[in-house]
Amino acid sequence: MKCKTLINILGKYNHRNIAAALNLKPEVIVFISCGRYEEYFENVEQCIKRKLDNIRIEKHVIGELTEAEIKNAIGRYDYEDTFVNLAGGTNLMSILTYKALQGSKASIVYADADNSRILKINDSVEKIADMRRELSVEDLVCSTGAEILKNSVELYDREEFKSLVDYMIGNYDAWKQVKEILRNTRLVKQFEQDHLQIEIITGGLKQNQIKHLDEFLSELLRKNVIKQYRLKYDHAHFSFTSREAKTFIMMAGCWLEALTYRYIKEAKDVKDAISGMLFVWDEAVKVHNELDVVAAVGSHLVCVSCKDTGNYDVNELNELQVYADHLGGNRVTKILVSTERPERKEMTYQRAGEMGIHIVIFDGDATKFRNKLHSILEQEQD
Repeated sequence: MKCKTLINILGKYNHRNIAAALNLKPEVIVFISCGRYEEYFENVEQCIKRKLDNIRIEKHVIGELTEAEIKNAIGRYDYEDTFVNLAGGTNLMSILTYKALQGSKASIVYADADNSRILKINDSVEKIADMRRELSVEDLVCSTGAEILKNSVELYDREEFKSLVDYMIGNYDAWKQVKEILRNTRLVKQFEQDHLQIEIITGGLKQNQIKHLDEFLSELLRKNVIKQYRLKYDHAHFSFTSREAKTFIMMAGCWLEALTYRYIKEAKDVKDAISGMLFVWDEAVKVHNELDVVAAVGSHLVCVSCKDTGNYDVNELNELQVYADHLGGNRVTKILVSTERPERKEMTYQRAGEMGIHIVIFDGDATKFRNKLHSILEQEQD
């Protein structure tokens, strides 16, 4: 039977409500709320309306969280083509809704987004539909009330930057030395009158450092990432061909973020991925938050923080935990990627284990790194 009216229970995390709406395609969606999570309604409504044309969405706020109040709210939609989805809201509200539906004509369903199916609950449980429309990262993020401001997907998907990352990991020992030079503000000079122009003082560098720097900059010249490259006895001088190129080369960790994004995106169960995700939780509060890589796997998020340093500890873990908890609760896969083990190794690893955060180290072996990321995602799906 086709669903004409879908009743969802509004909660803090509404991805299963959205998944039910996109796959059942009702004419009317009703959100029942006890008032506690009413602030999330507008975001969920907008998210669904972006995907479904001519949909009518209503909200019904109950005065008290009781079986009687819920039964009264659902009663006006008590028809055989009404489906009530128990996958949203709190456990208590789902239980009370289930009890309120006893004897009702409406069908009780559960949007099992983790397994891409919609179940009907009668005396037994049966699958009534496959979920053919998957949720994107934007769907999952926006369903919590957050807003994505921008990302770096377009930059990292460009072939010239993919090629650069391949060169970096293919010459990783040399790249490690070069990136340390580029980070050194005592050696690198930038110019206010021309933000793309760079000068590097090479007089104090060792011969092998100068050799690796020259090889790297010559490769950038061949790839048209820089121009006007000159290496003299005590300095190197060049200009980037674009602001994007300068950001990618000079900003610490961009290459690691791009590599991690590529491998996360390649994973079998990943439906969507975003890199460099800048977002806000409240438009009234002008505080921007950033996650390096975010992916959608089934109905849950993968949140990744990238650190091209060993200088991270519990503070960085806490930041990742806060972001992940707000965006997806305890169903989020949390990964911290780094090129070095943490300086306070034992304490950081212990705390990461307690918080369910996977620490993955890139040591130059791209295959091992990719396999480790994919293994974590597969493990979290089981």
